Amino acid sequence: MPLADYATRFLRFLMVFIIALMTVLVVLNVVLRYGFNSSLGVTEELARYLFVWLTFLGAISAFIRNTHVRVDSILVRLPVKLQRTLTVLSDLAMFVCCAMITISCWKLTGLNMTNYLPISEIPVGALYFAGVPFGACVGGLLILRISRAFCSCRRTPT
Repeated sequence: MPLADYATRFLRFLMVFIIALMTVLVVLNVVLRYGFNSSLGVTEELARYLFVWLTFLGAISAFIRNTHVRVDSILVRLPVKLQRTLTVLSDLAMFVCCAMITISCWKLTGLNMTNYLPISEIPVGALYFAGVPFGACVGGLLILRISRAFCSCRRTPT
């Protein structure tokens, strides 16, 4: 089994774990609030952080499986060479966005590691760090996709 399959399985396991943990935290808080007239403030902070991480991990998973949102109604009507060119340009633009997200999130993580949430005392930088693996993973996949597009153009007879 290739490394990519292991990485994808681990990513899915991590997302399922986060969803399960969020469910437990929210249900626990609802039961405590309505059943016992008390609540745990830490559950709200943790659920918020987990949701942000889940969103970024889900975006990586969608990109790996090529199921992210894509409007290609005009693209499919163009000639094949123009489709390839526009796809590579689109991938380059997405790579620039991933680089900006990664760099910005890394800087924000460093700036906010000394700021803590009021109840759980989790560093705020942990929230911003979620963009770093996203940008690195999707950026790396975009580099692979762009290099494959250039390699396939060289092999294709004109």
